[in-house]
Amino acid sequence: MDIHIILEQFKTKIEARNPIDKKYLVSKGNQNGFELLVPEIAEEIKREISNPDIFDYKVHLGHHFPDLDLIVNKQVYGLELKSRNNGKWDTNGNSVLESISEDIYEEIYLLFGSKEPDNDHILIKYNQYWKVTSAISVTHSPRFKINMDTPTSVFTSAEEYNQLRTKTETEKIQFLQNYLKQNTTGVKWFISPTDSVESVKPTSLNSLPSSVQNAVKSEVLILFPQDLISATKANYSRAHEFIISNHFYYSSSFRDFFSAGGKWEHNSVEFPKSVQTFHELKDEILQMIGEANEDFQQLAYQSWETLGIPFPKKSFLEDYKSVINLIGRVNFYNELKEANLSEFSSLLD
Repeated sequence: MDIHIILEQFKTKIEARNPIDKKYLVSKGNQNGFELLVPEIAEEIKREISNPDIFDYKVHLGHHFPDLDLIVNKQVYGLELKSRNNGKWDTNGNSVLESISEDIYEEIYLLFGSKEPDNDHILIKYNQYWKVTSAISVTHSPRFKINMDTPTSVFTSAEEYNQLRTKTETEKIQFLQNYLKQNTTGVKWFISPTDSVESVKPTSLNSLPSSVQNAVKSEVLILFPQDLISATKANYSRAHEFIISNHFYYSSSFRDFFSAGGKWEHNSVEFPKSVQTFHELKDEILQMIGEANEDFQQLAYQSWETLGIPFPKKSFLEDYKSVINLIGRVNFYNELKEANLSEFSSLLD
């Protein structure tokens, strides 16, 4: 029995469930239906083979990497699980240092489930874990970006990935530092300040292409709309701190970068410039919400907690509309009526 035959059985059995029970499509907080489904499939395969010397498995999940051990012909393989509910094949991966397991594995694979849009059906792709690490990004800690269709990997070979697993913590960090220096615009906070002065300079927001600037603005308009969209004085501190910590971008005047002050007229009614920024970036905002992964959604919900709104968490977009509609009622109730806007979220249409 070969590990690829086992992985193909996972793919075949999961894709055969069409339509699949909705409980396996849940992706909310710590609830992940895909992580419930895969062990059930593993048990089904084990029953069919009926010989633990040929196939057995062990479930870890939680904060352990990888999520499962697959024991094939007494050889242990790791299986990490990822899933998306929008038909896409990319997502944020695990913390880099946590994803470089020192445990003895013949190989570590990633099993990715992606729900077909408008259908209760999960499609499956799998590959060696090192091959689908398309990049490393720095948020609160360095994390792999996972892309099942990436033509290039962070690693040049399985040997490089496996060698890194045996290195000391200091050597692993050095690998990350070298990668980030070579592959990012501006060096992230993770790079040691003992390196050259030039290597730790943040990147000015105003020096970035307009597409990147718009993406940054859209991101904080989703995460911190209650701070940025106001009839009085906006509060830029959380948004600016987030951008510095997550992207290592800065602005000497974040207020000017974001809205440049002044007024914007819509349907003959004046609104602050921040409302114009929100309206003009509606396409970017809607796309970002549609592609938001669980980590980003969790950041948003944590930020929105200050508003005291109950969220069903069935639709990230609808929950976001609840947030901005409240902001609209509190800050622009009369203006919205005069502008014939039923709700503030109408500016996303």
